[in-house]
Amino acid sequence: MKKPRNDNQGVVLPKGFIFSLKTLELFHPYLGMRFAAFFFSKPFKYKMPLREAPILSKAKKKTILIKGLHKRVVCYNWQGKGPKILLMHGWSGRATNFYKIIERLMLSNYNVYAFDAPAHGESDGLITNLPEFIISQEELIKKLGPFEAILGHSGGGITSCEVCVRISKIKKLILISPFDKMKDIFEKYFDLIQLGEKSKKLMISYFFRKTQRNILEFSGSSLAKKIKAKTLVIHDEDDKEVEVFNAINIEKNLKNSSLMITQGLGHRRILRDERVIDEIIEFLNRN
Repeated sequence: MKKPRNDNQGVVLPKGFIFSLKTLELFHPYLGMRFAAFFFSKPFKYKMPLREAPILSKAKKKTILIKGLHKRVVCYNWQGKGPKILLMHGWSGRATNFYKIIERLMLSNYNVYAFDAPAHGESDGLITNLPEFIISQEELIKKLGPFEAILGHSGGGITSCEVCVRISKIKKLILISPFDKMKDIFEKYFDLIQLGEKSKKLMISYFFRKTQRNILEFSGSSLAKKIKAKTLVIHDEDDKEVEVFNAINIEKNLKNSSLMITQGLGHRRILRDERVIDEIIEFLNRN
């Protein structure tokens, strides 16, 4: 009998949240929007399972100031003599989510780096956003690089796409369970919390002012057209958090890519699957 999966950990709303939101919206739409925006910007920190502890104990760990954000992030390094690779986790994730992948990269002697994004894992902060992921990735690559490859999962996939566009020297990109359009993420959240039309418009405007990014134009498939790196895209057809069409849309816009579709792994177990990791190592070792 198959063990049931829990694929939908991305958004877990506290009891009474929607009632409080509706009340605020009724009397003050802007305050209602800010309440909704706070929870949208606040990642959930899940307790690290024991299976991730051994790989954490092998890392060299240091705290690095991201000057563009005035925030500190915790960065991890598993030293090897081979090429440098940076791993970027997704929303509500942490560096050690990649523990199985890191183990195999170490066996292949890669010089592996990963970090906890702002407000994630051991890094400081309460709220953040994907543009902050991008700023953090880019600064760390410039400080610690050069890097030959980047691997990004979920939201860390779309941010890795932009980083590859900005830093053209990166030769290889691996996207696991990436989502395509930021607009779709907002719309899913709006539907989940039953946000009113006025507050929706206010929230989109608020994030534009905060990040200087137009969420309606931020998409992996658009970025893919500008990516020069060889790219491997991996997604599971049973992913309930980020549907597989996201990966297909991105991959068809890439110039030099391959696509691996898996079954029965969902959004997170895919990071621990041996067949997936075999494909990653083969891709990285390929000329």
